[in-house]
Amino acid sequence: MSLPGIFVIAVFIVFPVVDAVRISLYDIDVLSDIETFVGFQNYLEVFRSPNFGTVLFNTAIWSVGSLIGQFVLGFVAALLINRNLPGMKLVRSILLMPYVVPVIAVALVTRWLLDGSYGILSHSLQQADLLAHNQSALANSTGAMIAVIVANVWRSFPFVMIAYWAAMQGIPREQYEAARIDGANKWQELIYVTLPNLVPVTVTLLILRLFWTVTYFDLVWLITQGGPGSSTEHWPLWIYQEAMGFFRFGQAAAIAVTMSVTLIFCWGLYGVWKRTGGGK
Repeated sequence: MSLPGIFVIAVFIVFPVVDAVRISLYDIDVLSDIETFVGFQNYLEVFRSPNFGTVLFNTAIWSVGSLIGQFVLGFVAALLINRNLPGMKLVRSILLMPYVVPVIAVALVTRWLLDGSYGILSHSLQQADLLAHNQSALANSTGAMIAVIVANVWRSFPFVMIAYWAAMQGIPREQYEAARIDGANKWQELIYVTLPNLVPVTVTLLILRLFWTVTYFDLVWLITQGGPGSSTEHWPLWIYQEAMGFFRFGQAAAIAVTMSVTLIFCWGLYGVWKRTGGGK
């Protein structure tokens, strides 16, 4: 590796990580700028916090719901655009649009659709007696979590769609021809030819999307700010609240380090899967 490359990694990756670990071992008074070494006390306070279980549960629901939605919608869309039908270029362009829409626009439209007074979706739910009069779906803990997941799925599924489509383009046509000679129908071609060839890209996508979803901050913050209560507060929002809301930088760093270790563990599992011949 070249010297400039080592410098960039040291400044933008190694130093922030080492400094975050150091901060997690200190109690920092921002007013007097005094740092007091407390060892693992910040970690113990994080694990003992009544918010820890809630945030962990919210992170799991947010991540699993988002991943399932992105993969199902992305796979179905990839099957659609993989067909040689008239007008498919236009369809591909339309399906890619959510990925280029700014996050702030997605958040504002979501809040507008779910507004309790004039939001179309909230009004429909009120008409169906699923919400009280003038109540927003974002004021309900379940509705708020569903809203942020759906918004994330809608904006993120094109990435999965493109990855699956590229993988489908690489499947040898001979495999489909051999399956047809053996009498396979379209459904059997999907089960026995397409899906097995998509296993490697699925695992890689799963790791990437898991990392990006768990650490995704802006969309949830812009739509709900973690509310109502703490019903949509997940790991990144908890870190932000501890650091910028309560100025507990030591605990915020401890949460960030804990989240990073968890994600590195998932990455390690992926490495073990690759070394043992996964996806071949």
